[in-house]
Amino acid sequence: MEHSSWQQYEDDMFRHIVHYTITEFLGRAKYLTTKYSDLNICAKVYRDIRRESPSRRVLVYAVCQPPNRQLTVSLPIAEDKLP
Repeated sequence: MEHSSWQQYEDDMFRHIVHYTITEFLGRAKYLTTKYSDLNICAKVYRDIRRESPSRRVLVYAVCQPPNRQLTVSLPIAEDKLP
C-alpha cells in the first residue's frame, strides 16, 4: 500500500497493532522494554512511573505488524494520546 502522507502511513500502522511496550532508557545503549497486550494497563503503568519519578526517560510504543511487512514497526504514542 502506498501512502501519500505520513499521517496515512501512521493511521495504517495503528490499524495493525500487535502489542504495546514501555521502553525506558537506562543509559548508553541500554534499554528496558516491557510488553503489554492492553493499552489501558500500559498507560496506567506509564503514568505511575512518571508520577513516581518524573525524570525517568520512558516512552510508550505501539508495535505494529501490517500484513505487507515481515518485521514489526514500533511507533511512539504521545502522552496526550494515551487513554
